[in-house]
Amino acid sequence: MDLLIIFMCSNCVGNPHLKAKVVEVMFYFQPSIQPKVEKLNESLMINPAALYHLVPALMKFYTEIETTGASSEFYDKFTVRYHLSIIFKTLWSMPVHKSKFISEANNGKDFVKFTNMLMNDTTFLLDESLDCLKRIHEVQELMDGPEWNTLSKDQQQQKQKDLSVDERQCRSYLTLASETVDMFHYLSSEIKDPFLKPELADRLAAMLNFNLQQLCGPKCKSLKVKNPEKYGWEPKKLLNNLTDIYLHLDCEKFVVAISNDERSYRKALFDDAVTRMTKACIKTQSEIAQFRNLQERIEETLHVKNQIECDYGDIPDEFKDPLMDTLMSDPVELPSGAIMDRPIIIRHLLNSQTDPFNRQELTEDKLIPG
Repeated sequence: MDLLIIFMCSNCVGNPHLKAKVVEVMFYFQPSIQPKVEKLNESLMINPAALYHLVPALMKFYTEIETTGASSEFYDKFTVRYHLSIIFKTLWSMPVHKSKFISEANNGKDFVKFTNMLMNDTTFLLDESLDCLKRIHEVQELMDGPEWNTLSKDQQQQKQKDLSVDERQCRSYLTLASETVDMFHYLSSEIKDPFLKPELADRLAAMLNFNLQQLCGPKCKSLKVKNPEKYGWEPKKLLNNLTDIYLHLDCEKFVVAISNDERSYRKALFDDAVTRMTKACIKTQSEIAQFRNLQERIEETLHVKNQIECDYGDIPDEFKDPLMDTLMSDPVELPSGAIMDRPIIIRHLLNSQTDPFNRQELTEDKLIPG
């Protein structure tokens, strides 16, 4: 146990593939995976070094595994992160480790990077999962209709082959997507302010709005498939978790972040979500009332925002962020001479440590306040 903790939490092992193997061993210690090794896992989790170092080390590795150097790194990282998500769920259930999560979120520098990667994964996995479901729906509709018999034997075989591929991918992506959404769900139940930092809040709100639109928008009927349990598709659970995250983060900063999302947020979207939550009985009356209250405050914020834009007219270009074309609240100068809004350039640096205008290496400490 000491050796596992040392390998995972110290710098003596730098190779991400080897660390991933250590994570895999820890994954198979989890009671939800191997119930018979529960006591073995308990001895690992209460190891004195693990109590202090394990949570921050695993959160850091979640970010670092983004690049491994292998040709299959894009897909390998999801397997490793799935293992990590199962371990995180066990850690979160233990008060001593939960307090470490909260401490890292409020004080640790790696939590923002961790959350950024969590958003990247959630966006990609849900998008791929829902696209697969739509293609499965289309083929199932075709096979049940008269048009199926008009296709040649070769065309039918190709459609069935494509369906099998989509079914395998859908199961895989949905399993991973469910775990990432679950992680957001339980983390946001106890942690709020770190999610509402300027570099995270707008993007998190946009991600939630986009996926809520997928579940409740006009195209949601295309997600209906036969035997949804075959793919791990639980739309009610997903809707419940997503809307819970809205309620967990409910505050004025989050209201502003949602109102900044011009792509997906619509009043009708929240109306539809309330109707579906009520019909499916997945929320209490007080929770639905809170969700409606959140919607009303978003609408009020949008009204004020639109009124200000009308009063002040067009914003001069020198006051706008050159990438997002939005009014800068905290302008900073880059080494290249460009002026950007701090939250936007920080958000960019979370994914790429480069100047977006000349691709030169850039870190946060090189930004000059405007």
